[in-house]
Amino acid sequence: MASPIGRDGVGTVWRAHDSLLRRNVAIKEIQPRFGEDGADMHDARRRALREARSAGRLNHPAVISVHDLLEEDGRLWIVMELLEALTLKETVRHLGRLPVHWAAWIGFQLLGGLRHAHGAGVLHRDINPRNILLTGDRVVLADFGIAALHGDPDASATVPTVHVPTFVAPERLRGGPPTPAGDLWSFGASLYFAVEGRPPRPLSRTPAPRDPMGGGHQEQVARAGVLWPVLEGLLRRDPAARISMGQAGRMLSAILHTEGVALAPPRLPAARLPPDAFA
Repeated sequence: MASPIGRDGVGTVWRAHDSLLRRNVAIKEIQPRFGEDGADMHDARRRALREARSAGRLNHPAVISVHDLLEEDGRLWIVMELLEALTLKETVRHLGRLPVHWAAWIGFQLLGGLRHAHGAGVLHRDINPRNILLTGDRVVLADFGIAALHGDPDASATVPTVHVPTFVAPERLRGGPPTPAGDLWSFGASLYFAVEGRPPRPLSRTPAPRDPMGGGHQEQVARAGVLWPVLEGLLRRDPAARISMGQAGRMLSAILHTEGVALAPPRLPAARLPPDAFA
């Protein structure tokens, strides 16, 4: 028996049971786009294969695990691990915005998964608060539906309509190709959303130094606190000027050390959550 539990950018997610392996799983039905000639099953199949192959290359606690890809009666299904989780978007909607040490912990865990994906040559291309899952002891990056291999000549530079524009790197909105730096900008924008309770402001003009959003610097510092240098470094308009993944990780680690939050080894789930996390 299957029951719907949500949607992501490319389909409906169902809760189901794998009777062969006797485990509960999540199954995402890839729903084709409709055009003048009806459903585009070729495009749906291509996207399903891309997501399954991209996520299937990865094995990290901060990345959703993909078990299988099925096709039956013209319908496509991706079988994944089942997570009892809230998205970052839902969590912020409930709480308003997160304390700095919670946001830093989420960012540090997520960065481990992103580092693993980039190390395997996989660009996510759609990091936003809807695709970040919080389970209580894990932070998990999901929905690799428009992921691409870094350097793949077939990877489109066009920003798909499933994107959330406020979390897309400015160079991507200008038609530039997907790059690791673009993923880092989207990661920074999601971290900004976690601590500020809203997306970054549109990049409509050249920002003042140390203020990539073009708003008041003092206001940003008052809310983000010690997390502000990380956000400032990730959200620079020029991708070449952004801080690296390693720099961001060291900065987040230093914040968590100062806050007294324990961290696990890079490839293991965190030993414990920040005090009263997600209570």
